[in-house]
Amino acid sequence: MSTTMNVPAHIAKRIADRNNAGNKASSVSDALGADGLNIPKISTRASRFRLVEDGVETVIGTELDVVVVGANPRVAKVYYGKPYDPKATDMRPDCHSNDGINPDPAIADPVSRSCANCPNNVLGSKITPSGAKSKACADQRHLAVVPAADPSKIYGLTVPVSGMKALREYIKELSNYNLIPEEVVTELSFDPNADFPKLMFRRKGFLSEKALDKVEKIGQSDMVKVVTRQMTNDELAAALGKSAPQIAHKPEVPAVEHKPEVVDEAYEEEVVEAEAKPEPEKSKPKAKAKPKAEVVKEEPQEEPQEVADLSDLEAALENMFDDD
Repeated sequence: MSTTMNVPAHIAKRIADRNNAGNKASSVSDALGADGLNIPKISTRASRFRLVEDGVETVIGTELDVVVVGANPRVAKVYYGKPYDPKATDMRPDCHSNDGINPDPAIADPVSRSCANCPNNVLGSKITPSGAKSKACADQRHLAVVPAADPSKIYGLTVPVSGMKALREYIKELSNYNLIPEEVVTELSFDPNADFPKLMFRRKGFLSEKALDKVEKIGQSDMVKVVTRQMTNDELAAALGKSAPQIAHKPEVPAVEHKPEVVDEAYEEEVVEAEAKPEPEKSKPKAKAKPKAEVVKEEPQEEPQEVADLSDLEAALENMFDDD
């Protein structure tokens, strides 16, 4: 396994600038390690990526190339009181939290006033079909991404607990080479061995210098905070130009019922990490050496198989980010 990576010169310069400034991470890297609004999102229902906007669902397929432009730094929570029904189209959570601290104000009757004291947020409050201990209130991550094929639109992507380990490992892999998610094209796919939509992440290529400039501007926009659910309802109203009463916090005696949003991506059979019964103690193997985070500037040499044949992709990305 290679411990170095050939990166484009403009990416190498960015890495060197971050290292010299003592800033090796990004807002997305730091974060990984909206309610009642019609926010564009990527659904993973039935192990197919679907772009959902204004009630219209466009099926993409089993793979989707994106650029991650933002992430909620907090682990969100979602709880369903009913068993999962794969045929249901309007399954709404009984309780959820976008910051993992307090239930969302849209929840009329939260299980607990704080996530820390919630009985559903305790290991063992749910037992998986395999017999492993889990939590009835599942963890999830909210990301903001732009499709590499059409970077003009920001979508929200919910990563359920079953995909969080793969996400952490992917971000760690990038950081081993001093890369940040905004600098690469990320291929989203599904684990073919899982019986439910289990997300997988893979680096597919690098962004061009022109594309990076536009991605940085996108990452600083209010819409990133909207789709990653880091704003209060009043802040969401101001960011989207809507009147506050339309999406205001639910009053004690609401005039109109305000339902929490559908979160179908998180409502699935989950894979529990490090919660299975401990195996008999074995002699610990020697730790593998961490890949060296070495920047290698581009040279006229054969690329490794992993990043081979990327010239067409990078050329396409260059054209996609051209101004009309």
